Amino acid sequence: MVAMSRPRATSGWRCFATTAPGLEPFLAEELAGLGLSGVKPGASGVAFRGDRTALMRVCLTSRVAHRVLWTLGDVDATSRESLYKGVRAAARWEGLIPPDKTLAVFASVRDAPAFHDTRMAGLTVKDAIVDAVRDARGARPSVSVDDPDVVVRLAVKGARGVLSLDGAGRQSLHARGYRTEAGEAPLRETIAAAMIVASGWDARTPLIDPLCGSGTLLIEAALYAKRVAPGLLREAHGFARWTGHRQDLLLRLTSDLKRATTRRCPPILGRDSDPAMLTLARANTERAGLPSAVTLERGDARAMKNPFPDAPPGVIVANPPYGHRLSDARAASELLNELGAVMRAEFRGWTGCFILPRDNVVRALGLPIIRRWPTRNGALEVEIVTVAVPR
Repeated sequence: MVAMSRPRATSGWRCFATTAPGLEPFLAEELAGLGLSGVKPGASGVAFRGDRTALMRVCLTSRVAHRVLWTLGDVDATSRESLYKGVRAAARWEGLIPPDKTLAVFASVRDAPAFHDTRMAGLTVKDAIVDAVRDARGARPSVSVDDPDVVVRLAVKGARGVLSLDGAGRQSLHARGYRTEAGEAPLRETIAAAMIVASGWDARTPLIDPLCGSGTLLIEAALYAKRVAPGLLREAHGFARWTGHRQDLLLRLTSDLKRATTRRCPPILGRDSDPAMLTLARANTERAGLPSAVTLERGDARAMKNPFPDAPPGVIVANPPYGHRLSDARAASELLNELGAVMRAEFRGWTGCFILPRDNVVRALGLPIIRRWPTRNGALEVEIVTVAVPR
């Protein structure tokens, strides 16, 4: 049985931070940088150990994590009965989710003969929890799918289930709060943040997004350069509604993180040929509190000149339109070909970082490839690709 509502900080909670597949190395580097123990990359995430404060810190500071889970334990999922019993025994639920709290259960099921859909698995977990609380307290917590106090997650693979509480809450950490609207095929904030790191940008040289759209790459670059923890932008945190939450610890953490920010920021420039997208990008940078850190201008990427000819070589990042976002694959290749020509002519010695489909369309840039990271942007199979512009 896992210890309950107030685990000792010294015991070391078993935790797992999730991310998009392929981004585990970036997340592992973040967690190691926080000094956490037991950092171990896995499938679509990284395991670590820490106390309540460590979990909060990861939720606040990680740029590429989607969720931060406190793993309560493994459960037998060979049948509905075994799952029910395992969940009831996994924790003192009356301490975690007392009757005055609300909960939501989300389940994922893979290769599990006992569960043909996620609904039955989730319903079984919910029944086990509320029955345990009712038996202990004489009343049961209510279910609130849209705005729960506690989010419980079950991941079943085969006959094994992993039961966790979600420190992010109902909404993934990729939703920073600054982007209320986005353009077509928006880039997740966590993917954009990974691109900034993958590019090798040192936050001292210029950074340009010539196809900036709603400005996600620019904003993530500015947050990175100014050392702004992305969790500071969020209005709510799932862990803050858990039993035993220490608001004083959260305030201390956020205060420390705010003091760690810097006013310094190198030139960050975004261009787009669509005025509506630039309006959207300006609104997003305002909501992120970064209007002075990002410069936006209207212009065609295919006719771009280097606006920083006297500065050291910098980085060009972009989420170019491709596939279903253009009329055909030929148009996508033509755009990349023209962009590659501009980079060779105007940006010698610079580095490029792009997110593209996994069909070798990157070859249209005509630039040497440094490295590729296959990943997913939502449902899209993509890759982050870095390229070098010859001097």
